[in-house]
Amino acid sequence: MEDRRPNAPETGGLTGIGVILARLMWALFGPFLLVLFAWRIVTLGSGWLTAWDAAFGLIVVLMIAGRWVEQRSGSATTITGEPATVEQCRRYDRILLGVAGSLWVVANVVGNHVMR
Repeated sequence: MEDRRPNAPETGGLTGIGVILARLMWALFGPFLLVLFAWRIVTLGSGWLTAWDAAFGLIVVLMIAGRWVEQRSGSATTITGEPATVEQCRRYDRILLGVAGSLWVVANVVGNHVMR
């Protein structure tokens, strides 16, 4: 029997502050920070392995970890709110690694070679 009380918890919702922060990392803060750090790599262009490059890599790792934490919580959803499968999580990881890797290379080529 379904619980229809106004304050009844929804099943499948985000549970706990850690899961909420994990979702915010992979869905909102991470992409914003990747673009910001790529811009800094372009504008500061002082080599291929700088602190900005390390920070860029750390953000990618935190985005993958955030997606994993949400998936393990049992309340993982896609960005549109549909329940997420493990395969969708893996696909996100592959796409993120490809896009972030490409962005990092382009930012370094532009910052270290084109704009010099």
